[in-house]
Amino acid sequence: MEESGAGSLEAWPSVLLVGAPGMGKRTILSRLLAAEVPDTHDLSSGALCQGWKIDTKYYSSDLSIWTAHLEEGFSVSSLPHLDQLAALIMVFDMNDESSFLALQNWVENIDIQRFEVLLCVGNKADLVPGHAAHVEYRRRMQRIGESEC
Repeated sequence: MEESGAGSLEAWPSVLLVGAPGMGKRTILSRLLAAEVPDTHDLSSGALCQGWKIDTKYYSSDLSIWTAHLEEGFSVSSLPHLDQLAALIMVFDMNDESSFLALQNWVENIDIQRFEVLLCVGNKADLVPGHAAHVEYRRRMQRIGESEC
């Protein structure tokens, strides 16, 4: 997650990770970067940019990963260095059809052909007993239930 001497993060080839708030983008990013990404990052002002160095015996590259909430007013064109976007990862909750429909509506309004790689990830880790997301999800549901009483 560090910036190398090859220029600024914004100028690196980029991946856009997008989905509604709470869909698991931070978890996916944490696993890709092999580092904890704190949930204190405020995406309300747009997008968060993180550096990622891929280094295998066959290939080495610096990437920037842009993470954004799929909310009204968010536009791909608002990202700096738009020409560097190579991949789009769209995340939705498999238990929440509205999160998938929101992605569908958003995709209808962008030029999806601009991306070389497209991934659509259906998150359902909250259903796996013992998984951190499952425990966190259950706590959140309990808090919501308690607040409604």
